[in-house]
Amino acid sequence: MLPKTPSLTLLATCFVLPNLVIGFKPTVHTSSGTYIGVHDAQNNLDAFLGMHFASPPAARFLPATQIVISNSTQSATTFGADCPQLPAPLSVAGLAAGPPLKGANQSEDCFFVNVWRPSGYPPKKKLPILVYIYGGGYFSGSGSEWNGVSLVRRSLAIGRPIIYITFNYRTGVLGFIGSAQAPSAALNVGLQDQRDALRWIQDNAEAFGGDGSRITISGESAGGSSVHMHYLYPDSRQTFRAGISSSGTSLVENTPPCEWHDRPGGGYNILGNITGCGTGPGSFECLQNMPFDTFWSFALQTYTPSGPVPIPLWSVTCKGPQGSLIEEYPAKKVVDGDFLKLPIITGTNRNEGNFVIGTGFLELTPQPTADEENAIMHAFIASHATYNASEATVSKLVDLYAHPTDSLSNSSLYNRATQFETDYSFLGPQRLFLRSASAPERGQNVWAYSFEQHPSGTPDFFGAFHTSDLYYLDMGFPIVPEQKLKTQMQDIYITFTNDADPGVFWPAYMEGSKMVLRLVDGHVRPVEDTRRRNLTDFLNEVEVLREFGRFG
Repeated sequence: MLPKTPSLTLLATCFVLPNLVIGFKPTVHTSSGTYIGVHDAQNNLDAFLGMHFASPPAARFLPATQIVISNSTQSATTFGADCPQLPAPLSVAGLAAGPPLKGANQSEDCFFVNVWRPSGYPPKKKLPILVYIYGGGYFSGSGSEWNGVSLVRRSLAIGRPIIYITFNYRTGVLGFIGSAQAPSAALNVGLQDQRDALRWIQDNAEAFGGDGSRITISGESAGGSSVHMHYLYPDSRQTFRAGISSSGTSLVENTPPCEWHDRPGGGYNILGNITGCGTGPGSFECLQNMPFDTFWSFALQTYTPSGPVPIPLWSVTCKGPQGSLIEEYPAKKVVDGDFLKLPIITGTNRNEGNFVIGTGFLELTPQPTADEENAIMHAFIASHATYNASEATVSKLVDLYAHPTDSLSNSSLYNRATQFETDYSFLGPQRLFLRSASAPERGQNVWAYSFEQHPSGTPDFFGAFHTSDLYYLDMGFPIVPEQKLKTQMQDIYITFTNDADPGVFWPAYMEGSKMVLRLVDGHVRPVEDTRRRNLTDFLNEVEVLREFGRFG
């Protein structure tokens, strides 16, 4: 995500495993067949890439099917196909939202898992496992973007070895189609893909020298939201013991009723009209039976962002009937404390909204007058409601966000809008979850952080923007110069994966003290989480949540 230079481009596109040893071929026997991986002698690790954890469904949009076991030995030396998505990653002000995809192509047959493990450890060691769920707004991303070389190498260096795993899940219209015409089983299948992958990982943990009872799930943005979703809507079997959610809660975007997509301007309405399938009975089957190339050329037209936030229509989970995985609104489950009581680290970046809303408000020429600015803010805030928030509530929010505390640009409008976006989509939902999770009667171990480091070489007006924390985990983005923070963040992930506890230096979050870990290079320390507390308290009032559609 740094400005492109020839050297960074080369770094981003190089194969992630240098100095492969041709003579040594690590082999694993899994429930989907025997795989031969690659050995990285320089980093003392083995990698197994592109292993199937499921087979494509019988028809488009439906859940994946159980993998057919291959009797032949298969190669696991390159990434499998990425799931169909936008041809290029979303970028804002020249910064890409993620590293380049490395799958050979895009295909509906994309259910692949990738494993990086320390080399030479006997299976009886049963190492803990860190599973990383990629972000991308639920409309893009791939397990091929993120590699575990640096984290596994660091885990060996500090004597706390871990196994690192990524996988693919369907995104966009293929993973999150919504409509009253769609059967329950077809709703939120992207999350169902994740569940299938977690089951495969647990079933095959020992084959890789891992411990299926010590799996930590983690992710950023939509991946962080997914971590929360697996807490709110748990599998019938426990496939993980702890979680790390970065810049993503279950409420990052509203979870509307699935039929919301049927309204004029909704994703299903647009897709049905441009394909000729319509939106009534038989439309879903029409979309299922259309040849993929024909379907996909139409589907991509629904990925065109509209409004000030540059995200496509297919970027939300939806609340459906029984059998849709999300059978109750996430906000209600959070408020009720109806979620798993497993250990969790959850956090947000200080300036999440700066990257999310893009630079449109900055580029207005001339900048609006005070009255025009308030009118734009009114429309921007109102656009976050699933249906229509009251005039009184929206007007109060316009007033509350009249004086931004983080003024990183010369545009008052941009500063106000980015702060509202940060609070509405990230900081407010984070605090709502923490309030429930830290209730003394629950006995849940929960830790919170605030990432506040501005990465070198990125625009000043972005601050500690959405995804900037990923610069310091060294999983795909170019390495940043602030190496101390990188080491500290990697050690947190490694320690938590081993112990389901980050260590004594980080006090657990309690509603009384509200302590979070402030992540700034050279100044990592616990602080009281008070920033704009009065604003997020208002956003978290039940009636305000209801007005914006977070209860339907």
